[in-house]
Amino acid sequence: MPSSCADLQGIGHKLSGFFSVKGAKKMEMVYCNFNANQNDIQKWIGYVDVKSAPVHFYVQRNSSFFREKTPIPFELAVVNEGNAMNLTSGIFTAPKPGIYFFSFKGLAFLKSSSYAELTSYLYFNGNRIGSSYVDHQNKSVNQWSPVTLQSTLNLKKGDQVWVTINHYGSPSYLHEDDHRYTRYTHFMGWMSEEEIVAAL
Repeated sequence: MPSSCADLQGIGHKLSGFFSVKGAKKMEMVYCNFNANQNDIQKWIGYVDVKSAPVHFYVQRNSSFFREKTPIPFELAVVNEGNAMNLTSGIFTAPKPGIYFFSFKGLAFLKSSSYAELTSYLYFNGNRIGSSYVDHQNKSVNQWSPVTLQSTLNLKKGDQVWVTINHYGSPSYLHEDDHRYTRYTHFMGWMSEEEIVAAL
């Protein structure tokens, strides 16, 4: 596969123009001026956003969640293009190598007590790589507070990502509307760039 204008010229291209070539890790766009001298034949334009298949998901819970130190499962897949997100296990498994973005949002219910805290954790292949927490102290009423996490990760095929919670002090949990009119726990992610040329 050609990786430069010189390669394209060598296989017979004569008309100048824009071409996709194989870069180090991604497809690249170059302008080839086949009428110029060898030093000016190629001008680099940028990267080509090529994906062999789309990967993106947006999942929700429709019930409250209490369990600590376990991946949060989900009941509803609004989108699960590529089927990389397993709702039952709550684990995303990368089907392709590349750059992925993830975002989690939940509504923590903190029971009234001298101290209450809920922490959400983002895990990557069993390693905790991010966290977000809310707490309250000496409150006389129950409190609802949002918890959020975002991360951009460079994943290999088979890498896994999931979210868990812990709570301290008075028992707390991720809250959902009792009538299920509103869902407060959301997890989404997508592949922004695929490392595609390694397979070519």
